[in-house]
Amino acid sequence: MRHSTLALVCGLILFVVLAYSWCGRNPPSTVTGLPATPTPTPAPSTTTATPNVVASPSVSVAQVTATPPAQTPPPEFQKVAQKAEPAIIEITVFDAKGQLLRTGNGFFVSRDGLIVTSWTLVADAAYGVAKSPDGKIRNVPGVLASSQESDLAVLRAETKTGVPFLPLAKTSESIAVNAWAVVIGSSLQHKEQPVAAGTITSLGSDPKKDTFQISGAIPNDAAGAPVVDAGGEVVGIAAKNGLRPTGLLDPLLAQSKSATTARWAATPVESPTATPSPTPKFARNPRVISNPAPRYPYEARMLRSGPTTGSGKFRVTFGTNGLVKSVQTVESTGQAILDQAAIKGLQTWRAEPGAQDWTVLVPITFQP
Repeated sequence: MRHSTLALVCGLILFVVLAYSWCGRNPPSTVTGLPATPTPTPAPSTTTATPNVVASPSVSVAQVTATPPAQTPPPEFQKVAQKAEPAIIEITVFDAKGQLLRTGNGFFVSRDGLIVTSWTLVADAAYGVAKSPDGKIRNVPGVLASSQESDLAVLRAETKTGVPFLPLAKTSESIAVNAWAVVIGSSLQHKEQPVAAGTITSLGSDPKKDTFQISGAIPNDAAGAPVVDAGGEVVGIAAKNGLRPTGLLDPLLAQSKSATTARWAATPVESPTATPSPTPKFARNPRVISNPAPRYPYEARMLRSGPTTGSGKFRVTFGTNGLVKSVQTVESTGQAILDQAAIKGLQTWRAEPGAQDWTVLVPITFQP
């Protein structure tokens, strides 16, 4: 009986131990199953996918906004620029005291010396000269006609033998979208020509009057330069606020033909008199009447280093008799022999007799 009781007790104890052991192992299997809930949407997987989605549009936007390659004009435009070069000049203007104001572009539009340029360049000038690529310097008595709104002005340079000039487009058909055009500046300021080129990209409602644009970038110092088409005709002018069509020149050129005298805006106006007065013995605002270009010195060609070039600026003082009293070097050419040649040449200049001495600043460039 005791053995039966002992066997029963041992069996119960063994059952309890096994039951406890089974209950102790079951929770881990339940715990192991719990993390399965977050596993389907792990955070690292979602985070990694997001940058891939954002990065793809970023690359695509960069390709769409990339700057297009610079356009190169057709080869024939290089010949157009070379042919137009002699007619495109550098204009230098001075105030009433003979101090330099600024220099800029202009171009001849007639054999007798009519010049087209930017109104902004000459608006406050009292004197001016025009320098051609061949080194010739011509006196500019003043402005014949101008338009502040269109930023255009017509001047006249003094000439005895005539000047090379550019033809103006007779119709607005040359200004057409997708047609090529080039902006040609003075070769005295820009060695590389043309200074801008591109296809015409936009026009106004009136091609004869409204500003137009080209695809190429236009430098800030191009004001007054002509815009030329493939045929060598001027279809526009670079102005302060864009490219102006040549149609805007029609009224200015008509006014220039009827104008009796040219005048600078900063030149003092003489008081009107009731009765006509005889011509004064001395001009109140004298002008240069003879200005031959200084010759390139022969000695410079004989230098061991070979012919040299240089540009400088010289202040010429005229006396009341119109003769040169002195020539001062404001900016040297960098070569003493060229400076001496410039001074020697400028001493031969002549001006109208005046009531008092006056000065003018003259830019000089020597090329062999």
